[in-house]
Amino acid sequence: MKIVISATGRDIESNIDATFGRAPFFLIVDTKTKEEKVIVNKVVDRPSGVGVTVGNIVAKEEIDAVITTDIGPFAFETFEQCGIRMYQGEGKIIDAIRQFEEGKLSEITKPTVPRYTGLKRRKKRQTI
Repeated sequence: MKIVISATGRDIESNIDATFGRAPFFLIVDTKTKEEKVIVNKVVDRPSGVGVTVGNIVAKEEIDAVITTDIGPFAFETFEQCGIRMYQGEGKIIDAIRQFEEGKLSEITKPTVPRYTGLKRRKKRQTI
C-alpha cells in the first residue's frame, strides 16, 4: 500500500506537517516494499489553489491513503473524488506509519479546517 504523508522534512524521521496543502514536503512510502519517495511542494507559497494542486500531484503517484494532521476542503474533495482515504496523524512520520499499519489512526471523513487555514498558518510561521 502506498501512503503519502505531509512532512516537515525529507525522511521518515521527520515530523508530520500539520497542514497538508502547505507542507514543504510529501513523503510517499510503500508499506510493503518500504520504498520512499520525496516530493517537494513547489506551490507552498501560492496564494490560492494549493489544496487542489498538491492533491492532484500526489494522487498521480497512485497512492492509497493520506496521513496528515489537518486537511482543508479542496484537498479533501480531491482525494475523496479519487477514492483515496485520509487519516489523522501527528508527531514523527515513522510512528504514524506504524500506527497506520496497526489500524490505530482515525479516518478523516470531512475537512478538518476551513479553506485558507493553511495559508494563514504559513504566514504566521514566517513571521515568527
